[in-house]
Amino acid sequence: MLCILWFEWAPENTSKVLEVWKQFKYPSEVKVINRYLMIGRHISVAIFDAPNEEAILKVTHPFCEFGVPHVTPAIPLEEALEMMERM
Repeated sequence: MLCILWFEWAPENTSKVLEVWKQFKYPSEVKVINRYLMIGRHISVAIFDAPNEEAILKVTHPFCEFGVPHVTPAIPLEEALEMMERM
């Protein structure tokens, strides 16, 4: 399942979040497509492919005490349009 994660943290947690990022390894079952930092926003974004909910929790859980991880499934727009046309 293709997922988009945006993680927002409080500015006072920046140093803690940086430490977790330095140590964090994505689970082997998760394929990371790309990661981004929203400059000046205290938000990071990751696009990844996860096989199940447990894998998503492995990605989000280490950061939960420092901010809010938001995750949503995603689909390429062209595929979504084709699906909706068939509905």
